[in-house]
Amino acid sequence: MSTIPKIRVGARLCGESLLGVVEERMTEAVHASLAGLAGLIKGRSDSTRAAAYHLSSGGRRIRAKLALSAGTALGLPPEDSVAIASCVELIHNASLVHDDLEDRQQFRRGVETVHAAYGFHVALCSGDLLLSAAYAALARFSNVLLLPELISLVHARVAVVIGGQCARLVPIGDEERDMAAYDAIASAKSGALLSLPLELALKGSSKGMWSEDARRAAEHFAIGYQIADDMEDLEQDRENLSVNALLVIQAASRCQINEAAKKARSHALKHLSKSASLAGSLPNGSGALLRELAQELSRRLEGMH
Repeated sequence: MSTIPKIRVGARLCGESLLGVVEERMTEAVHASLAGLAGLIKGRSDSTRAAAYHLSSGGRRIRAKLALSAGTALGLPPEDSVAIASCVELIHNASLVHDDLEDRQQFRRGVETVHAAYGFHVALCSGDLLLSAAYAALARFSNVLLLPELISLVHARVAVVIGGQCARLVPIGDEERDMAAYDAIASAKSGALLSLPLELALKGSSKGMWSEDARRAAEHFAIGYQIADDMEDLEQDRENLSVNALLVIQAASRCQINEAAKKARSHALKHLSKSASLAGSLPNGSGALLRELAQELSRRLEGMH
């Protein structure tokens, strides 16, 4: 799938100076000691090497930036913001490795995917390693009394992502999915990991009562983002028989594809407007970056023809 919105992320919002530390922490977590396997393997394991290879391929680190932006706004110590950012970014990258494996994708970010470069079994293990490393990264959060609640939240959001991914794979007879099902899957599959950095920062700063608004803001954004992505991937999705918002609307409304595109754009803009409003209401400007992302994507959608 394409990454359609090349969104500009202001350095003032995301603590660019901390991103390098996040990268170091992710690598450190992945390269945890392998002393227990010293007698079985030499050097790094294939799964460790593959996980490091995937992280080195780049990415915009949007979820890390959301965590750093929110953490800074809420007054969290930089170390805690980094712990949250590293955790969520590792989970996101684990999901990408498993998605590529499931979809048999050959390339991501202009290089071979882990499964293409290392094979099925190593890709499966490296995705698991990235997921496990996320908990090691979060363990560096300074307030140990909050860790049980933070860990439980991480599990809850990962479970939602898995549920959304499984729902995407289940066929519904011979009928197209309706937009209600489409929205539910998009919000679960993508929204959960967009809300997680905000929710962790809010809970970590004793403002967990705002978590519901953060979750809803991220879910609305995820729906708008997925529709925008579908608008670019229409022909590819049609060829691969993949679920696409335009095709869902066309089947339900029995209209031409151009009309379906207009309806899809309108649907996306509605959700992005809700996302921006909710994100803007979060305390201390902690949702400012998500609000910026929603507004930027709305402008791009409005310019699509």
